[in-house]
Amino acid sequence: MVKDCCLSAAQKRAMQVFYLACRELLREGVVPPICVQRSFEAATCGLTGANTWRATHISAAAMVEAAEGFISKIQRAHGVLGDRMDRYDRTLAVLTGKEKSFDDWWAFYCYHDATVLITKEEHATNLKFAEEELWELPSSEMGMFENAGFSFKMRKGKELTWIREQLERVASLQEMRDQRDAKV
Repeated sequence: MVKDCCLSAAQKRAMQVFYLACRELLREGVVPPICVQRSFEAATCGLTGANTWRATHISAAAMVEAAEGFISKIQRAHGVLGDRMDRYDRTLAVLTGKEKSFDDWWAFYCYHDATVLITKEEHATNLKFAEEELWELPSSEMGMFENAGFSFKMRKGKELTWIREQLERVASLQEMRDQRDAKV
């Protein structure tokens, strides 16, 4: 996600004005909450660009699907890791309740905007994952698993290479454990 240090003072001021306007729209019931949520999310996406809905983790099942070439079976999911909220609840939590400073609501928003790459099958079950059940993805500075509209980048030379290397390392470890156990 875009950290505050990457935003100019003018961007922060403008977003705070927009935040307050969205709060007013909700408070007065001028438009339905879903419309305010979508507008607010669209504005933040304009700032965060390739880091919108940044994937921070991937499930083992999604790694296998990717390695086998079934990228279309993988999707980003909000609210499936620990205490992270889904998009709608996250945005309404920012826009309702006690008024917050830009830095406060931005940090909350960015934390909950992060996603996990899981299979469509896993997503359909509404599973919540613990961090130790997932693989942590490389940091955003590596330029991997970036936003691509409503999807994410999964390139053969970058993301797929990383996934295959992780799976090969696990397979090697398992083979060494199996050999050790066979000697015992």
